Amino acid sequence: MPFSLSFPTMKSLVRAAGMALALPVMAACGLHSPPSSGLPPANETDWGYWGRGAPNNWGSISPDFALSDTGLRQSPIDISGYTKVPTAPGLVFNYSHNAREVNHNGKVAHVEYGEGNSLTVGDRAYELVSMHIHVHAEHQIDSQLFPAEMHLVHRKAGGSFGVVAQIFRLGDASPVVQALIDAYPDSGQSLHTGFTLNAAEFVPQDLGYYHYQGSLTTPPCTEGVDWYVLRDTGTISQEQVNRIAALHNGFNHRPIQARNGREITYTGPR
Repeated sequence: MPFSLSFPTMKSLVRAAGMALALPVMAACGLHSPPSSGLPPANETDWGYWGRGAPNNWGSISPDFALSDTGLRQSPIDISGYTKVPTAPGLVFNYSHNAREVNHNGKVAHVEYGEGNSLTVGDRAYELVSMHIHVHAEHQIDSQLFPAEMHLVHRKAGGSFGVVAQIFRLGDASPVVQALIDAYPDSGQSLHTGFTLNAAEFVPQDLGYYHYQGSLTTPPCTEGVDWYVLRDTGTISQEQVNRIAALHNGFNHRPIQARNGREITYTGPR
């Protein structure tokens, strides 16, 4: 389904450095972004999505971000050519606790969770640590583009990560997304009261998922991340997409990365 952001002009975006990175995706989807200042990051080691801090420059911003250029298991990717594995373990969510704070770093608003929300996938046990949303979606499914993607970020014993990705298509407004929008603090600020954001609201009905080994999609782009991309898409309204983009002064997604021969498996709903 085509979707577009209803802002009146793209002149400010055309002026923005790094526009060439975003244009191919926007053209394919008919997308328009809210005005961007076009200014570089506040300092030379500040990453972002436009200008000197854009994703194609992350590897040169800091040695700590080198994997964004050199890594062979980077995310996001196009989910295609996957292998069906009906015997793979299902996703078992045990979510019940509310968020403890919401932090907005100007690029992504992170909803932070304490202990008590767990995910089990076979013998892998994770604890939910945060949730955030990207517009448009970072992953593609069989080369199809989507307007938004929510990430539930979990930490496994030993420190590695497991991320559950919920992709959204245009349709009815999402109550979960709206609760996040309503809780957004100003850029650079944090909120500790005035919201609930119970993690149980994120659990999907259809637990079919695609799985592959990848990385974080923001610097330092750490690899060794277990990705579980949900097959079933949620719905998000055009107004919600517009609002999230405006809260970030533009899109906040990383482009598709090379697959480099990685295996992708699919497990149906349980």
